[in-house]
Amino acid sequence: MPADQEMTVPPREIELKFQLMPGSEAILRADDIFGDTAQQGHQITTYHDTPDNLLFTSGLTLRIRQENNSFLQTVKSRDDGIGLASCRNEWEWPVTSRTPDVGKLAGVPQLAAIAGQIAGSLASVIVTDVWRTKRLVALDDGAAAEASLDIGTVSSGALSEPICELELELERGPVSPLYRLAIRLAVLAPMWVSAQSKAARGRSLCNGHDGGAVALPKAKIGKKVPVSAGLHQIIGALLSHLTTNTAPTLSGDPEALRQMRGALRQLRAMFRLFRPLLKPDEIARFDAPLRQFSQTLGAARDWDVFCLQTLTDAIADLPEIEWGELSVLADARRASARAAVHHAVCGPQFTRLMLDLALWSEICAIAPLDIGTKQLDKRLSKMVPALLDKIAAKANRAGRHPGRLSVVELHDFRKALDRLNVAIRFLGSTYHAHAVVAYRKSSDAVRAIIGAANDAEVTKALALELADDGNPAMTASATALTIWADQRQANGLTGLKQAARRFRTEPAFWRN
Repeated sequence: MPADQEMTVPPREIELKFQLMPGSEAILRADDIFGDTAQQGHQITTYHDTPDNLLFTSGLTLRIRQENNSFLQTVKSRDDGIGLASCRNEWEWPVTSRTPDVGKLAGVPQLAAIAGQIAGSLASVIVTDVWRTKRLVALDDGAAAEASLDIGTVSSGALSEPICELELELERGPVSPLYRLAIRLAVLAPMWVSAQSKAARGRSLCNGHDGGAVALPKAKIGKKVPVSAGLHQIIGALLSHLTTNTAPTLSGDPEALRQMRGALRQLRAMFRLFRPLLKPDEIARFDAPLRQFSQTLGAARDWDVFCLQTLTDAIADLPEIEWGELSVLADARRASARAAVHHAVCGPQFTRLMLDLALWSEICAIAPLDIGTKQLDKRLSKMVPALLDKIAAKANRAGRHPGRLSVVELHDFRKALDRLNVAIRFLGSTYHAHAVVAYRKSSDAVRAIIGAANDAEVTKALALELADDGNPAMTASATALTIWADQRQANGLTGLKQAARRFRTEPAFWRN
């Protein structure tokens, strides 16, 4: 959308992006969306920034796109992280060359300060060379989207990598039809949802890495929103968090994997929390696949912790043990678990799950009675006390006798506390921050103790798995590791009773 001198409200871009598997391009070209009526064009796009990356650090990109003899200057903001589809501010101007016209930026209030700082210091940092096949697609409910198939390269300096993407940009109307179109195409051709823009991929080439893991932003749910709107915000935030961490996870970042696994578990926790307000079928359709993918990522996370943390600590504590063969085999098991994550995340079932969840959350916002009870129309702040009461009661019951809990019961206590923590993260934003922090602190203390004990239990299980290799040297080091983990587990649980007592006596902030 062109921006002019009087523009004060930024135009918005709502877009779904997919990375395509080999062979998907040909399948899509055979579909009627990219048939004879589609337009084709060659686009060379140059991204500019200052030597100190001022635009990038400000969450902006500035590009000049050339198609034939036309040039279009565009500024985009960073994705606001409110859903599976990226949502960004976007300003556009026709220009006469590949050189940015900073004066255009100065006429937009949101960009005026930046314009003054970058004038005279811009340089080309990223170039994309793409053949684009596009078509405007009419959707239901009066919506329309531009479907674009992009094939080409992104480069920075001497480094480059191929581009093979599908973009679906909402041109008008509600977003639900966009997700329905995406579901149809994802069934047709293998692809996976990507939060990485072409500019971000270029930055990865510049920096030698993809930017790393991203933590879940603090929840900001209004006090007066209905339950349906609050649930829509929560699901959208978690889906955005998942896709933001997908690229670094596929690149092998352990923290991004942890963030993705956490988002999957939090999605399950939210469905469990709101279970009384939802139709049973709505929960059943998502719970099993969320659990399945969480387990796949969890297995890889266990091997990450084992190889990157546990073995390092054990080697330092037990230098007399020969760890070489165990370490090599553990690294191989970790690589295998990582390959399973890559296969799952890039697979059609995961893509379909993400799109189904995104569409479900939109239905939750616009037609809540289709998926739940009339209570979804009630103000969320009125429902929070009852919801938190129920989940807190479960946690208290699970940890009633902390000194007598078995390994399985300790794990159940930890899971109950985790679900309570997730609920507080999203529903506690409407309460006094000090009271919420105090309650979470008492809960987190228990979770940390049990978490360390659970890590020790996982260590023993993985050590036993490695010992089954049959190598005598492996058996000796695995046995030493098991004994070492037992001692750490016993030492770590010494403070559990006191921490659990503080948690049980901490005032419930939602009842004060």
